[in-house]
Amino acid sequence: MANKKDMEKNEMPRNEQGRGGALQALALTTAIGTELAITVLLGFFGGQYLDRLLGTAPWLLLAGVLAGIAVGVAGIYKTLMVFFRERK
Repeated sequence: MANKKDMEKNEMPRNEQGRGGALQALALTTAIGTELAITVLLGFFGGQYLDRLLGTAPWLLLAGVLAGIAVGVAGIYKTLMVFFRERK
């Protein structure tokens, strides 16, 4: 149960607060994984397509995967900055 001090601050009781934290962590983990997977797959398939078109296999595929990783990491950084800014 929550005491008066907690309720005066308009905070959730501890049981609900812990559950919300777990859900936030799950949402953040899902967002990070999805973001990285999508960017790497787009780089892979885009590089593969360009390699077939230009006959440069496997160089554009590798460049696409590396670009996908870079874009994914940048997106994850932005997501984490927003998440930690909101938690303050």
